[in-house]
Amino acid sequence: MRVLTWNLQGRIGEWEKRQLAIESVLASVAPDLIMLQESWVEPNGHTQASLLAESLGLHAVTAIQLAGFDTYPQATYWVVNAIISRWPLQVRCAVSLVDENGEPTWRHVLAVNVDRPAEAGGPFLAAGTHLEHGVDRSDTRSAQMNHLVNEIAELLGDAENRKQSLPAVVAGDFNAVPSSDELRRVTGASTPYLPSFVLIDAWEACGNTTRGDTWSTKNPLVPRKAVYPNRRLDYITTTAPRLRNHGSFESCFLAGIDPVDGTQPSDHYAVVAEVEL
Repeated sequence: MRVLTWNLQGRIGEWEKRQLAIESVLASVAPDLIMLQESWVEPNGHTQASLLAESLGLHAVTAIQLAGFDTYPQATYWVVNAIISRWPLQVRCAVSLVDENGEPTWRHVLAVNVDRPAEAGGPFLAAGTHLEHGVDRSDTRSAQMNHLVNEIAELLGDAENRKQSLPAVVAGDFNAVPSSDELRRVTGASTPYLPSFVLIDAWEACGNTTRGDTWSTKNPLVPRKAVYPNRRLDYITTTAPRLRNHGSFESCFLAGIDPVDGTQPSDHYAVVAEVEL
């Protein structure tokens, strides 16, 4: 199964041209499951994910209920997480993630059941997220990651059930580098947030030897004088423990690197992984 995650940069810049470029990349890569961050929604319910899904002949759900239109009624659009799939989707939860003080933030997780038919491997859980940005916000991201992990673990069932079930696919813009405290803990390189529950990073699991920066100064939409450019911020993972011989990765690579008809699709590159599921 092919999975793609991508931060689409909302409606920044020439977003209508970027929309066409994004659609072109998705059509070319042909993923089975797409996790989107900074995917725009309008107050009338119009969503970027639905437009993309309709064009590609796929299914889409969007966390529009977590948009801030009630607080900011003058806003013409908002950005949220969305999921697009080759198979029908059933929303399990759309939850605001808490910060280090236990307060809800506008960052959130969108989790769905992917109703894949039995002959293709059966249904599985997928979740997309986007954690707090800022070089100095590791404490906030750690709290959000802890909340995320516990939400996913609860959806998968107790520890024994997770060992006998397909893993969840968890992907998104974690806004953290692999050496950060939050990534080390969630991948088991340090004490896990939840005992015996970790996320397996596709990029590293595939043995990639390049950095895999998804926010790079090679991208013309990334500021040349950004405080901390050239980082790998976007991840595709699967949960562990899980059913034996399921959830491993065959490959992981970047997409959306080059302009399409002169238009750079987003300030982030997409991550694509082939997963045995």
